[in-house]
Amino acid sequence: MEAQLRVLIDDRIEKLILPSGLPDTVDDLKDVIKVSFGIPDECYLLYLDSDFGDFFTLHRCDQIKNKDTIKVVKATPVVLDLFPVEEPLASSVSGPSVDWESTDMVGLGTSAFNTPAAESSAASLSSEASTVILPPRSPTERFQRWPNPFPIPTFAYETEICLQRAAEEFQRTGARLKPSKVKADIVEKLSKSIYAYVAYPSGAQISDVAEALCTKYPFLKEPGSFSGFYGWQQRLRWKMSNYRTKLRAYGVPEVMCNSLRRKSPANQKSAKNVKKPKRAEVNYLPPYPAGETEESLEQERIQLLTEIQKRDNNKVIKEIMCNTFAHRRNEIVNQMPSIEEFHARWPALFEASQIEEEFHRITTVHLEAKFMAKLDEYTPRLMTIFQAKGGAMGLRLQAILLKAPTNPDVNLMRDLIIQCLMVYLGESPNDLLKEFDDADEERMSEDLAAQKMKIYSIMSSSAEGPSDVGVVIEGVKVLTTLGTFARACCMLLGLTYALNLAYPKELRYTFEIFQTLLLELDCSKQSPKLHTLRSKLLD
Repeated sequence: MEAQLRVLIDDRIEKLILPSGLPDTVDDLKDVIKVSFGIPDECYLLYLDSDFGDFFTLHRCDQIKNKDTIKVVKATPVVLDLFPVEEPLASSVSGPSVDWESTDMVGLGTSAFNTPAAESSAASLSSEASTVILPPRSPTERFQRWPNPFPIPTFAYETEICLQRAAEEFQRTGARLKPSKVKADIVEKLSKSIYAYVAYPSGAQISDVAEALCTKYPFLKEPGSFSGFYGWQQRLRWKMSNYRTKLRAYGVPEVMCNSLRRKSPANQKSAKNVKKPKRAEVNYLPPYPAGETEESLEQERIQLLTEIQKRDNNKVIKEIMCNTFAHRRNEIVNQMPSIEEFHARWPALFEASQIEEEFHRITTVHLEAKFMAKLDEYTPRLMTIFQAKGGAMGLRLQAILLKAPTNPDVNLMRDLIIQCLMVYLGESPNDLLKEFDDADEERMSEDLAAQKMKIYSIMSSSAEGPSDVGVVIEGVKVLTTLGTFARACCMLLGLTYALNLAYPKELRYTFEIFQTLLLELDCSKQSPKLHTLRSKLLD
């Protein structure tokens, strides 16, 4: 059941709509609020108590109800003051010594995965008397999407000295630096920084890095290049290829899956059937957690089959699903099981809440909250665009919009807007949605068993809305009781990521809208149709 909350954030008041009702935990509610209203800092929640008329700390979601008021309070960071000591740390603390000058601050568990953010943290640790304590992160997963602009890391000491002197000379005389002395270190460091975000960068991403480098250090531009950084693009492209070969020797699964030894005889070509992120996945094929093996995580999967039979066991299920994420991705990407087989092995994944969690692990984006928030944000402008459309398409759009009553609820409007979007893009809602009468169950079962990817809606004669809305993939009912067509579209998109499925060709523009416009994933790759629509929305 849909819930609404009044949210107080600093000096503004916002309305939060939760299509699936109140979340199960306070942490989930906090995540939805941070994504919906763009709050980057850590915070905690207070709720307005009706008995005392004052705000109290929110510990459980059952302390609030529909249309209650909550307040967002930004948490004060914990600061650790560091003071110099008379004797070295190693002489006063037992254990192995650490060479901080040669140790990288890493974001993915090994020195190969160091990030610019981690390096700046290391620099502040050695140069300042105070540092902010950050929460621990899993060493096997990425936590950031591709940044824009790309942050240029700090290079080796001798390289930084050379760049500093070249900058001074460039300001005085305009002379450019011949990068022969520092080229190797620059390209090596940049390749590691790129891998912290993506293993197989696209040409546009490589161009972003080269452009950011020459913007920060203009004396590195190449006078004979049409862009000024074409040579750096080629160096980075070759270095990334060599770096992946190096990581392959260390057994990194994200690049090991494309080794020629692991391909079938028919696909033993380096450029054929490459398994890599294609829709802005951040964690496409992560390595197993430290201390875990395929056998140990398989035992956790078997334990999960028992846990899902218990009542009120969401916390344990969520924890096991998080621990077995790498094992599940390895199975999906490398083994490519059928939906029926995978559904039998991982039934816990085929719940709306777990699809949201899995989508967040893969992309770092909160699925339903952002999907619905962006859809609601664009609805007024889309209505104007649809109503201004003429011709045969305009008549089809008007026929859909006339289904709305005088004061339609938000769920109905979302359903109609998505159907109008599909028509506007030249695709048919019937290719995605199949409606059935609840009296004809036998025909419905036979029809759904033949569907490759479809949303079904069972219309009841005794109720105004549908009695059931669900998703079918490869003839298997993977989701039921989703409530609305819009939510089913959202969950179907999440399943395409969780199961590594390709978009249906007849619906590629619709799924592109879901991905790039509503979830803002990989917005650099847009078809002409979507680019035109986006321009009208932002006009």
